[in-house]
Amino acid sequence: MFSKLFLGVILVFMVGCASLPTTLVTKSKDPITDLTVIQQHPQASQNKEVRLGGVIASIRNEQQQTRIEIVAMPLTSDGRPILNAQSQGRFIAYINGFLEPLEYAKGRLLTVVGRFTGDEQGKIGKYPYTFPVVQVFGQQLWRVQQQIQLDDPFWTRQPCYSFNCDPWDNDLMMPNFGINGRIVERVVP
Repeated sequence: MFSKLFLGVILVFMVGCASLPTTLVTKSKDPITDLTVIQQHPQASQNKEVRLGGVIASIRNEQQQTRIEIVAMPLTSDGRPILNAQSQGRFIAYINGFLEPLEYAKGRLLTVVGRFTGDEQGKIGKYPYTFPVVQVFGQQLWRVQQQIQLDDPFWTRQPCYSFNCDPWDNDLMMPNFGINGRIVERVVP
């Protein structure tokens, strides 16, 4: 009985763990995941596999491929862009074929895997900019979903100011008869 319960708990825990989508798997065990590494060492990064992502700044369908300008953000271990993180700069992702501009719209979150193939000169507004270029072989669009996260409605930690407090645990569990919660934003496929 105990072994079945233990196995069930382990399976629930494992299902809850995030893993890298198959579309973002690379052949290399350690692809470059930080755009600043490419910007600082472009020669050493040439033709190496990368996993980069962020916010789509623009999209343009060309004759054989689609050009997407992406504002790079740090990624989680499962490839999701980290919301509200500091930008790492911009890069260009070239994806073979046509992509629907409404689906890959400005402001959407996108992670790509591919090879760093060099730089492309361009502009952001009137400012000249050198864009690292990635030839893409896999991608994952993300969306931001708002969820309500409720705190435990029955018990909350309250500070203990008594002589009977445990010196190793300065908080005392007290009943909470109000419901506390907040809205959180999560990046989901």
